[in-house]
Amino acid sequence: MRSLLLIWGSLALLGCQPCPQSTQSTQSAQSAKSEQRAQSAHIEKPNALTDAEERLQTQAQERPSIPTPELAAGNSPSLYINQIQFVGSHNSYKQAMPDSFVKQLLQLNPKILKSLEYEHGPVAEQLDHGLRKLELDVFYVADENQFLVGHVQQIDMNSNCATLRICLTQVSEWSKNNPSHAPIWISFNAKDEEILGLPDPETFTPTAFALMDSIIEEVLGDQLIRPVEVAGLNWPLLSDTTGKFIMILDEGGVKRDMYYQGWQQRPMFTSAPEGHPAAAIMIINDPIKQFDEIQRLVTAGYMVRTRADADTQEARDNDTRRRDAAFASGAQAISTDYYQPATRFGNDYRVILPQAIRCNPVTAPVDCRVAGSN
Repeated sequence: MRSLLLIWGSLALLGCQPCPQSTQSTQSAQSAKSEQRAQSAHIEKPNALTDAEERLQTQAQERPSIPTPELAAGNSPSLYINQIQFVGSHNSYKQAMPDSFVKQLLQLNPKILKSLEYEHGPVAEQLDHGLRKLELDVFYVADENQFLVGHVQQIDMNSNCATLRICLTQVSEWSKNNPSHAPIWISFNAKDEEILGLPDPETFTPTAFALMDSIIEEVLGDQLIRPVEVAGLNWPLLSDTTGKFIMILDEGGVKRDMYYQGWQQRPMFTSAPEGHPAAAIMIINDPIKQFDEIQRLVTAGYMVRTRADADTQEARDNDTRRRDAAFASGAQAISTDYYQPATRFGNDYRVILPQAIRCNPVTAPVDCRVAGSN
């Protein structure tokens, strides 16, 4: 991210002006009034089981044996939502960057440009492909009581859904047409970084987060799985969560601490530190370096999101090691930029499952089965 900030600043100093396409996208959005084995020390699993681990083992031991699962229809009736695995998209809203910005960045730093060469189709199409995890970057616009959705203020704001309310409404409409879907995760980055040469975005404050909560409640409120409902890692059954959503604030530091004050009333989960009453979902980006940590956490009852690829490198090299580690780690949510084959790089690198969800390779019982239409 530091290198990106330097590039943005250098572009500004070289006279990069907002491209027409980007400006048009921002203006149209503003007119819609009604819108991470860790490099840190390896943590060994304690000898004594935690309460959550004991619960997880008890759940598995108490499940009835299900005969001839290959002949049975539907999902295992006693399958919990932390015992499945699914794929999602990274920066799900993102369209290609405007050509004028691409040309300047190509001259200045082709390596950085390569890391940004990805784009996605509309979020409803992604859900049709079986993705069950979406990621949105949001910018607070206080004067308009809304949040713009985009990557970098002013210069990389081309989005399939211009505002938070529009994005959530599109997802809500898809859900209404597909009411039996497995829970869909939507995570958010609250974007307020200052970048040299670009307009300073508005800082996320308690007021901003309150507004964000209100929009989520307005559009998806009755379909939410809430943090308070799973306190103590008390995950619900998959069969009880069809048509539901999990919202996640993917932030650390001040913004996370600010948000999880009063977490019992919040609609969004946070990446709270392990052991915190609000801790349930962890964002752990590198499934190779952090493989053991991910497995330890999912075994302890947490749900984890990791990344199968980053900065387009795996797709360019057709390198599946990170993808394979992500799936084997037992992380429930696997994020990618390539749920469609990476044909632009001359290969078929892809991260997808045969169906929307599958039995988790670490946490699922041996007799697990899932239906093909989740």
